[in-house]
Amino acid sequence: MRIERLQEFLSQNELDGALIISSPNLYYFTGSSPVLGGYLVVTPDESLFMVPELEYGEARETSKVPVEKFKSGKDLYERLSSFRLHRLGIEGGTSFSLTQSLREKVGVTDFKTIDDVVKELRIIKTREEITVIEAACGIADTAMMVALEEISPGKREREIAAKMEYAMKMNGAEKVAFDTIIASGPRSALPHGVASDKRIERGDLVVIDEGALYRHYHSDMTRTIVVGSPNAKQKEIYEIVLEAQRKGVEAARPGMTAKELDTVVREVINEYGYGDHFIHSTGHGVGLEIHEWPRVSQADDTELKPGMVITIEPGIYLPKFGGVRIEDTLVITENGARRLTKMERELI
Repeated sequence: MRIERLQEFLSQNELDGALIISSPNLYYFTGSSPVLGGYLVVTPDESLFMVPELEYGEARETSKVPVEKFKSGKDLYERLSSFRLHRLGIEGGTSFSLTQSLREKVGVTDFKTIDDVVKELRIIKTREEITVIEAACGIADTAMMVALEEISPGKREREIAAKMEYAMKMNGAEKVAFDTIIASGPRSALPHGVASDKRIERGDLVVIDEGALYRHYHSDMTRTIVVGSPNAKQKEIYEIVLEAQRKGVEAARPGMTAKELDTVVREVINEYGYGDHFIHSTGHGVGLEIHEWPRVSQADDTELKPGMVITIEPGIYLPKFGGVRIEDTLVITENGARRLTKMERELI
């Protein structure tokens, strides 16, 4: 169905074929993800996955489309030339150097991006994809429990992150979905405060943002705690963020736009006077990439539909004081949304 939909796009746009090279899209269309990459050629009538000789054995075992190997760049371009790809669909991220080589060595005369049709396909997850993402979220839940058990005064942020990442791999993750964020004290005001050598201190706010990569799919979650008892300010901003996050999860449903969902969450923080300290979007899609469509922001009017997997992650960041962020991955259902990350949120 995935390749057939792409072939329809090619026919509708009078393209001779499409060339896919990015790892997420290769896996999406072929079910194979060779370490050294590959070249998926799709024409209106056929498809072929071309891989370096070193990757041929594994690709032949895993690919859902026919596979051929090539030994050199010359072999690759000669085989591509045989498809007569004068008008070619490419991914928006295709390098300039590759497009030049395709012009000079393959005879391509015209390029058109295929990003819109790929987005249309990948933005709605199948039942099987959601099952895998939910398993990745379960691994993230386990890692978060490890963090909460390990965090104590004197421990370094990087030490906590290492133990979380070990737990993820021991529970089936291929690797972490992104560099684990453990940001304590004033560093918690840094939205992307990747774990450092800073020692955690009593009274610190600690933002923990982590996720697992499992069977090529990502999870993403954030929790914030205080080491010891929270002071009045810490408790205030935590409760505001928690209210905003809960209202976002409760409001998310098919038919509303990503922008409208962002507004629901943002208005809560604005009403309490902290709007200038919520400095990023409410969330983003999650799947084969940690950040994909839709963007839950004021810039995205995408209509939410059943099968979309998104995050809701409001935050308040006060320079020199600290920050709070709470994030869950959820799937849009027929009549609302369901949290895939299930770790409790009432931690302060």
